[in-house]
This record gives sequence, C-alpha cells and structure tokens, in this order.
Amino acid sequence: MTAAEKEYGGALYALAAEEHCEDAVLEGLTLAADAFRETPGYLKLVQNPAVPREERLAMLDEAFGAGVHVYVLNFLKILCGKSALGMAAGCLQEYKALLYEARGILPVQAVSAVPLDVAQRRALCDSLAQKTGRTILLETAVDPSVLGGVKLRYEGLELDGTAAGRLAALRRALTQA
Repeated sequence: MTAAEKEYGGALYALAAEEHCEDAVLEGLTLAADAFRETPGYLKLVQNPAVPREERLAMLDEAFGAGVHVYVLNFLKILCGKSALGMAAGCLQEYKALLYEARGILPVQAVSAVPLDVAQRRALCDSLAQKTGRTILLETAVDPSVLGGVKLRYEGLELDGTAAGRLAALRRALTQA
C-alpha cells in the first residue's frame, strides 16, 4: 500500500467515523474497488485523459451514483480528478484496517489441508480472541499442500503449525547439521 493510499483511505475513514456512516462507506468503497478490479477496461476508460473530465465524472455518477454513499461517490470523483482511481483497492485496505482497529476486530486468515468445520473455526476464534483480546474475523482457505495442521496469518505475522511447515523445518535442521 502506498503512502497516498494510506492518506486517502485514512481521510475517508475519518470523515465516515465523524459522520457515523462507516458501514455504508465501507460497503460503497468495496463495491467500487471490486468493480474496478473486475472491469479493468472501465477503469482505464474513466481515467483516460483524452475523455473530457465532465464525461468521466458523469460515468462515475452513472455507474455508482445510486448504489453508493455520497461520500464514496465524491471520493471516487476526487480520485478520478487526480487520475488515481487505481488506488481504490489500497484506500479500501487502509479504510478497513482503521475500521477494524477502532472496533477491536482482528482479521485472521487460516489455511488448512481440509476445510475447517464449525467447531474448529469456533475453537480457533475463541483461542485467538483470548490471546489477543480482540474479536476475530476469520477467513479460511484450503491448501492440500499443507498436509495437516493450520497456518495462520494476521498483522503481518505467519504462524505455521502445518505438517508441511514442520517437515520443512526438520529438513533445514538436518541439512545444517
């Protein structure tokens, strides 16, 4: 994430928090970032300096005007004016980080060889919540190459409790001995 994405995402969050519309802004910014990611041709068109500014802003109004909070629409227009709509995903990332921090939420990604059942997810969330003192927002993924166990990623950390991780550590220890 760039410094500009952090600054813009942070400014949008500060405004939304002040006006108590954090969830509506999150929903709209997510919608816009997803749309830009899924339709890069649209993003390229709406950032094309050969298209008059008024037309580009009208395209944003048409695409998002009825579906997003007015703060999001105005935010997109500011980014468009700076030919920076491609920063929407990074701004969303910063916005979410600030929102989650304010709400005491810790996003965690858990990767396992097989899908975790409800009881396993609940136990993992409870254990992490107890250790961190925060509410856990768990995202799970399946990767058969981990063989067994769970790999956790959060706050820039990776905790590898997988069989593949243990085998790799054993392999390194044996080759260094």
